[in-house]
Amino acid sequence: MSNLIYRVEKDQDLIVLTLMLDNVLMDENEELKDTFSGFIDEGAKRIVLDFSETAFISSIVLASMVFMLKRAKEAGGNLVLSGVKDKVAEVLKITNLDKVFEIFNDNKEAVDFLNQI
Repeated sequence: MSNLIYRVEKDQDLIVLTLMLDNVLMDENEELKDTFSGFIDEGAKRIVLDFSETAFISSIVLASMVFMLKRAKEAGGNLVLSGVKDKVAEVLKITNLDKVFEIFNDNKEAVDFLNQI
């Protein structure tokens, strides 16, 4: 991926996907969705999208996040957000997606939550 950088940490059915977003183009967004779908196909059930290294998200990323949540739930899993701050939090609030996603301060809180359900 040229403009989209992410880091993946895996532990059995747990995936922590740290996004470092600059400007997401359509092709990069599709690649991110395909990568995410691959994790689900490989058995990931507990997924954390970590935004601690992301300053802004666009509507294209919001649409992908909803797709990812739906895909995770259909596979019997869950997806939560962590590290959401400033402009990202503002966008989630404006779009009411802060009511759709479980949002945690950091990955430890997010993983602890996923381990309890």
